[in-house]
Amino acid sequence: MRQVLAAVLLAGFAAASSQTFGQEASGSKRVVLVELFTSQGCDMCPTAEKNLGTLDGSARVVPVAFHVDYFNEPWHDTFSDKLYSQRQAAYNSVYTKPKNAEYGIYYTPMIMVDGVQSENGRDPAGIQRAIQAALKNEPQVQLTTKFELKSDKQAGTVSISVKSPSRRADGHDVIVCAVLRDDQVITKVQSGENANKTLNGRFPARSSQFEITKLTTEKPISYQFSFKAPAGRPANRLGIVVFVQDQKSGEIYQSAYLPWQAKETETKPTAETSR
Repeated sequence: MRQVLAAVLLAGFAAASSQTFGQEASGSKRVVLVELFTSQGCDMCPTAEKNLGTLDGSARVVPVAFHVDYFNEPWHDTFSDKLYSQRQAAYNSVYTKPKNAEYGIYYTPMIMVDGVQSENGRDPAGIQRAIQAALKNEPQVQLTTKFELKSDKQAGTVSISVKSPSRRADGHDVIVCAVLRDDQVITKVQSGENANKTLNGRFPARSSQFEITKLTTEKPISYQFSFKAPAGRPANRLGIVVFVQDQKSGEIYQSAYLPWQAKETETKPTAETSR
């Protein structure tokens, strides 16, 4: 199961060259990754997604929602992917802190903070405590990112540079991952536990790409991943989440967020339906 932390992140688009403009992001302070494992088929999850939405606006906290597929009967979650269910199962396998004896941390809505601290998604106080604790940690890698958007603004490429600044992480196998993230997608649910409800999806993952590498203090390791914007989605709702994760333990070494487009006229959430 330890290998699944890497294996579940397959997705993405082939790289393309074009005239681009971009935005850079890097820093020496810890940026905390907050993952929500959620489902449109779970009646407890809308509250958790609202809690996740309150994390918007902090430059040092990066929220993302991974929608699992084990709630897809009778309602099929718009963003669900079996790979995200496997990612959560992998966390359950490597998590060494106290957890439920019956199902561990394999449930919705489950929050994972920096890959090391699980909280219930409906517990905003617990989530904040975990985030504040994580913010006190030093980054375990030097992470530099740059997002270049094609002139038509429908596709872009993120460039990532990773280097180990100390011996602590030197030689560790890590996952370098980029996730295309959306926000405020309105879905009218027609069946299941949330039947006849209109849900506002906060920070759902659209697709992901990754590489596995070995950290070194000698020179930076660089990768590029290209993404296409979902049809009809406002550019100001989209962005790229980047993180570096220890392949064995699941610990997040550092994270970053790059908006698809830095400046855009504010628009209302747009609707999306599922079968």
